[in-house]
Amino acid sequence: MQLRRFQDRDLIDVWQVATESLREHYDPTLFTQLVPFWPEGLIVIEDMGRTIAFIFGVLSGPQQARVLMLAVDRRFRNMGLGTLLTQELFRECAKKGVRQVSLEVRASNIGAQRFYQRLGFFVVRRLAHYYSDGEDGILMMRYL
Repeated sequence: MQLRRFQDRDLIDVWQVATESLREHYDPTLFTQLVPFWPEGLIVIEDMGRTIAFIFGVLSGPQQARVLMLAVDRRFRNMGLGTLLTQELFRECAKKGVRQVSLEVRASNIGAQRFYQRLGFFVVRRLAHYYSDGEDGILMMRYL
């Protein structure tokens, strides 16, 4: 397995992992549109020539970053890949002087909330009707 920056050739695999793993459905062009904003924040794990996990973060303000998406192919879950990706994003954040990282997670996704809490995130507040299907989101934050 190889951890590296997102490349255009990853688009199909990333979109597939996102579609299978996340309940929000994103236009594939969104992924390539994010690259110019902060290429170091788009990190993938490749296995046997196929992207199996990714994290996409963006700089959201002075000393702030935001995790937009984190997804791992179902066949590769519970192997520490999400933790590895998140820690690599934290390293990239530190290089940019980022002091806080935020993200949103579905209120019903208790497993993801626990995962992020293990990585040092804490709940900031509930976001009413945050997702396209009307489900509430939970805003979480971590200081670096």
